[in-house]
Amino acid sequence: MPKFKPAPGLEEKLALMLAPAVQRIARQVEIEAKRLAPPTKTWVTVGDDKVRPTHVNAQGQVVPGNLRFELDSMQWDIEHRGVGAHTYMTQPGDRSSRAIANLKNCRCSMHRDPDGIARHINTGQPVVTGKKVTVTVSVQAPKVIEAEVGTVYPGGLVADGTFFMSRAVALVAARA
Repeated sequence: MPKFKPAPGLEEKLALMLAPAVQRIARQVEIEAKRLAPPTKTWVTVGDDKVRPTHVNAQGQVVPGNLRFELDSMQWDIEHRGVGAHTYMTQPGDRSSRAIANLKNCRCSMHRDPDGIARHINTGQPVVTGKKVTVTVSVQAPKVIEAEVGTVYPGGLVADGTFFMSRAVALVAARA
């Protein structure tokens, strides 16, 4: 039996015809990823002359909601508590931190932005190369890779990943 061979150029024409459908699927992934993306949080000081220098340095630091802020450790904590050069806190006043000097009488607060990562998720245009159609859904934001897959901080603290991008792909694929 002879093997079927498509007419020359047919596969390329089919790829061009399928490009809009592939982009619609990618847009569904974008929508799910935006829904699943963690918020961001920003360290906020009261802004007066009583704010400790380590917190002044943290002012305005933005991290994904599942990660920790990185502050300079205070000398007392380094000498007496055995902490390293940096202290990692989920929020101002985080009692899970071993850095007592960075906690005492802290008046800082935290601002949450529910769309902090989501606003950076985008779908590109379809790219047709021969018989192949590619559409990219991407996100570019600080520490977004760590937010996706998790990270380990010095001292063994762990931040679990949220896997918002991979979960979005899986949800859209399951519906298809």
